[in-house]
Amino acid sequence: MIEEKGRKLILEAIESMLKIQLNSVSELLGKEKVDLQPVRRKREKRKYIVDLSVEILAKEKRSMHVDALVEAIRQRYGRITERDSLASALAKKANQGILVSKVAPATFALREQD
Repeated sequence: MIEEKGRKLILEAIESMLKIQLNSVSELLGKEKVDLQPVRRKREKRKYIVDLSVEILAKEKRSMHVDALVEAIRQRYGRITERDSLASALAKKANQGILVSKVAPATFALREQD
C-alpha cells in the first residue's frame, strides 16, 4: 500500500512536469497555453450481464440458448462474457423466479409478466 502511494506520487509529479514543459513549448511557438485540466466525465454504470441478457431477450421476443446470448452480448454491447458465468447467473434468476425462466437446457426466456 505504501509502495502504491509512493508510485502514485511519483507519477503525479511526472505528470505535472510534463504539463509545465508542454505549456513552455506552446508559449515558445506562440500558441495559447493548453488547459490541461482533466475532463471529468460522469461514468455510466456498467450493466450486469443478466440485465444485458434481459434486454436482448426482450428485443428478440423469443427464448435463446446461452451461446446465442453470449454472442449477442458481444455483438451489441462489445462485452466479452464467459458462457458459464452467464448460464449460472441466468439459472440463479430462473430458480428465484425473477426475470427469466429456463425453458430447456441452457436456454432461457423472459418470464411472463402477471
